[in-house]
Amino acid sequence: MWFFRSPSIIYGEDSISYLNDIPQRRIAILTDGNIVRAGLVQKVRHELPEDAKVLIIDDVPVEPTLSYVSSIKGKIDQFKPDLIMGLGGGSCMDCAKAAFVTYEKPGLDMHDITPLINLDLRKKARIILIPTTSGTGSECSWAAVISEDDHGRKNEFASPEIIADFAILDPVMVSSLPEMVRKSTAIDALTHAIEARSSAWKNPYSDIFADKAVELITSNLMDAIADNENVDAITNVHIGASMAGLAFSNSQITLAHSLGHSLGAHFNIPHGISVGIFLPHVIRFNYSQAKSEYSAINKKFPKSLRKKYLHLTVENFLKQLSMPMTIADLKIPKNEYEKKMDSMASLALESTGTVLNPRDAGRSELEMLFKEIE
Repeated sequence: MWFFRSPSIIYGEDSISYLNDIPQRRIAILTDGNIVRAGLVQKVRHELPEDAKVLIIDDVPVEPTLSYVSSIKGKIDQFKPDLIMGLGGGSCMDCAKAAFVTYEKPGLDMHDITPLINLDLRKKARIILIPTTSGTGSECSWAAVISEDDHGRKNEFASPEIIADFAILDPVMVSSLPEMVRKSTAIDALTHAIEARSSAWKNPYSDIFADKAVELITSNLMDAIADNENVDAITNVHIGASMAGLAFSNSQITLAHSLGHSLGAHFNIPHGISVGIFLPHVIRFNYSQAKSEYSAINKKFPKSLRKKYLHLTVENFLKQLSMPMTIADLKIPKNEYEKKMDSMASLALESTGTVLNPRDAGRSELEMLFKEIE
């Protein structure tokens, strides 16, 4: 028996106006300073009902930690929201999910959030997520990535109960993204789609979303980068990223995320860059076990980008976007990288992505893949 899970999705131009119609009147918004400075918080507030009371927590860090989630709990408890909103990239949305759980269940340890435990949420509030990047897919997933306080480990807390009630995909929220952010988040989404297509838990529903996500992202990203007023291209990438989120949330990630999470945790590399750098290597490693899946995905790339094999197509795409391909490109000293190889492999071994990768991978295989980007 299998389940397909998704929030209610409101998408397209002016979809942010849906906020006019929400019944909730006490709204806690979790966001960060960059979103405030970009004027996006004000756009959201303008669309909320006039009589709504709003609490804004605008200091969500790039890598939210367990202690940060704990530190904002008092403010949220005192405000007593009936709606928690995550407005931003993956960090803000994941933090909103974590805050939602701790508000609903004050005595719950975050480490107890698993798909196997009934949390019995939504007694106090609902949750709505509004992404301001096109990549993480957090608005559609039932996972939240929260770091330990020493930043040496990223926890992947997962429960179908923390999936958002609503996700709003409005192109105005991503129209002015910096070029590198647009590129790196789109590569994160592309990785979600390709890994969902080849995961051990792949299924007909995740396959169809993964295929369409690849098609929308790769056919529109260059145009979205070239012109931030190209609403059609920006909207298509944004929807594609959300579809990739639905795909991996209903199947799973694989080794590129295991390796990328570990690299990012050890060297503070942005998530989309850290998973993307491993993607062609993981595809090549998995090819013997996922040939038909990779061949199907390869056909979703535009002909102008497509090579004979998917790993070559992905390499070509990354090069055209001028994305980092080696640790030298990331400005990581080789000796520092090699010094942390054992620790990175240990962390990657613990990831769900390693367990559900189509080809078995132990420590020696992970270390081999880490060495391939030297």
